[in-house]
Amino acid sequence: MDSLQLPLSAPLRILLVDDELNTVQLVRKILQADGHTVYEASDGLQAIEVFEATYPDLVLLDVVIPKLDGLGVLQEIRRRDRMTGVIMISALTSEQLAVKSMQGGADDYISKPFTLKTIRLHIRQVADKVQLRRHNAMLQEQLIAANEKLRHYMAAPLIETLMASPTLPILGGERQTVTILFVDFCNFSSLAHRMPPDEVLRILNEYFALLTTSIFENGGFLDKIMGDGFMALFNVPVRQTDHATMAVRSAISMHARVQHWNKTHNPPMNIRMGIHTGEALVGNIGTPQLMNYTAIGDAVNLAKRLEETSNPGQILLSATTNQLVDTQQLELDDSHFVSLGNKNLKGANTPTEVFHILTDNGCSPS
Repeated sequence: MDSLQLPLSAPLRILLVDDELNTVQLVRKILQADGHTVYEASDGLQAIEVFEATYPDLVLLDVVIPKLDGLGVLQEIRRRDRMTGVIMISALTSEQLAVKSMQGGADDYISKPFTLKTIRLHIRQVADKVQLRRHNAMLQEQLIAANEKLRHYMAAPLIETLMASPTLPILGGERQTVTILFVDFCNFSSLAHRMPPDEVLRILNEYFALLTTSIFENGGFLDKIMGDGFMALFNVPVRQTDHATMAVRSAISMHARVQHWNKTHNPPMNIRMGIHTGEALVGNIGTPQLMNYTAIGDAVNLAKRLEETSNPGQILLSATTNQLVDTQQLELDDSHFVSLGNKNLKGANTPTEVFHILTDNGCSPS
């Protein structure tokens, strides 16, 4: 098929479908005199064959033709192609037939007999409509391609939220209850010193691909990747009634994936995680030219301190998150959530009760 763009002055490739020889000869002369390329068919089945072989810009289609009538041909054309212009032609002066033609996907309807001026005018009008359709399709393809590129740099929930908004994003945010999950790759610095940079990058990319899937599967938002770790948010930008449970489910899933990974990969890796639920300021932070959708506040800091406090293989969570977790959804019981007592976390004014998730593979609190 030709390019999506059809210049206004370009000659058209026109399929003429009619079983009346005199009409065909007359219309052919008109079209060829205007510089158009003409293909012909005298019955419905032949029309479909010629259409599939040529994919013309426009079809002049008589309603009453042998083997398959014009409405049947129209249906087959539209099943194959939505861009080609179709003008239905008939000697039958029937308003109902014209309505059926337009409902079936025709662009125009002309009654016989028609004048030279009439046929040229209708062809030009439909050609303009075809050009507009093809141009819109091209823009749609470009938009889809641009969105696909954005998805490599921006998480899907944020893209969908931005696209659904009728206004442009602005700086600022609002207070929202969120569950924050921090993940860190343990002993990464020593690994980076021992291995070539390209090998380190390969392992990091595989590690992120392995773990972040658990975030997406549980409705989380991957806020940012920070060196050898990342931060994920739950309950924004899409609201979740069970956001604390989903964050914990993600953490348990990531822990299991790491254990499975270590059975077949060398060097083995380990992660530590911290989870907290609280109120944070969520929105666009940065400059009008470059914004970052994120969360800031004491709740975010506390989640980070929990991750920094945890040992390799540990999942630490605050008492607030622990109270909100639905253990039945996780197919665990309360015995899997072990209190480590009050901890003096860096930057916190008061001690914080910390819980550790006891996983089924025997990992226990330090």
